Amino acid sequence: MPPMGLISPSYIYVCTRFRVRRTTLLPREEYLRIMRMSIPEVVAHLGRREYGQELMDLAHDFAGAQLIEEAVNSNLAQSFRHAIAIAPGDLQTLTGEYLNRWDIANIMAILRGTVHGIPRRQVRDLLIPAGEVDRALIDRLLGFTTCNEVIEALKDWRLYPVLAEYYRTCGEQGIFARIENELYRQYYAGLLDPGTFGCSGCQELIAYLRFEIDITNMRNLVRLHCGEEACDLTVIDQTMIPGGRIPIAFFRRLYGIETEGEFVNVFLQTDIVPVLAQAVRELRQDPGFSSVDAAELVWQRWHQHRRPIHEIEIAVTRIRLHHLESLSRRHPFSVLPVLAYLERKKYEVFNLRAIARGKAFDLPPERIWQYIVL
Repeated sequence: MPPMGLISPSYIYVCTRFRVRRTTLLPREEYLRIMRMSIPEVVAHLGRREYGQELMDLAHDFAGAQLIEEAVNSNLAQSFRHAIAIAPGDLQTLTGEYLNRWDIANIMAILRGTVHGIPRRQVRDLLIPAGEVDRALIDRLLGFTTCNEVIEALKDWRLYPVLAEYYRTCGEQGIFARIENELYRQYYAGLLDPGTFGCSGCQELIAYLRFEIDITNMRNLVRLHCGEEACDLTVIDQTMIPGGRIPIAFFRRLYGIETEGEFVNVFLQTDIVPVLAQAVRELRQDPGFSSVDAAELVWQRWHQHRRPIHEIEIAVTRIRLHHLESLSRRHPFSVLPVLAYLERKKYEVFNLRAIARGKAFDLPPERIWQYIVL
């Protein structure tokens, strides 16, 4: 990425274009209006926005809530492909590398669906072909009846060695979680190494990724702590993703704490606490909610081996997106404005899917709203 002062016009143009596109996403007020609409009214409303072409193309195969889900998924994949197509140089490389996380999500969904006999159409509806594994290969993978066939067909995928390591144990209890953990560990390791791309401007992205890794590791640690059986430190080491600002040794220490005072004192040392405190302040509209309050809130769920409240997880996601957008404003001609838009676009699609699904099950608007990320 060119240094400041030598930024090419193409970088300026593309980054500005994505900042403008960010302003076209659905605002809070529009979500509130959509909540009051029937499913046919939602379809008509979205048809007047950028989802019109997908809704028209898919209307002969789907209807109602499923039409909405299929159309917004298709639009999201198109948005990702378009971003890669128009980004120049290192912007294109970094955007593509970042979006390769969708390969992991897609392949794991296919493997789980294959082993558990989930209908192919149902699995396909979950997939977003945004990485190196394109729609043609995804459709081919969906045609296989065993996960060994799926893995064999992925020999040219960059992370195939991770799959090959577990080739003979495919379907064994707990194996998919181990495969998925290792795939993400390898994915982040590649992104965190600037030498991978020969890019001198990758530090802006790395700063955000380290923050993202810390949030992911804390979520994984809570998941392990809430498991039916206690795990040993080896499992923690295999599950945590290296490269965050918080060392893995810290998560090992936190896992073994059994008293509130020690837990709160240790947890307050992390950069996660201010994020959590800010998220809860905004969620509860409580300006007095402090970092100590946040640490004590986590302890209340932690010592009962219970996962965090869903609304708080959504609130933390909002803060993560705000952090990414803040970084994108500080580095306006880096890859961050591109990623900030794409992440917001992703959650717009997730929001619309949540609304469509909630309406299909006659959930009240206030219940659906708990799943909306703004």
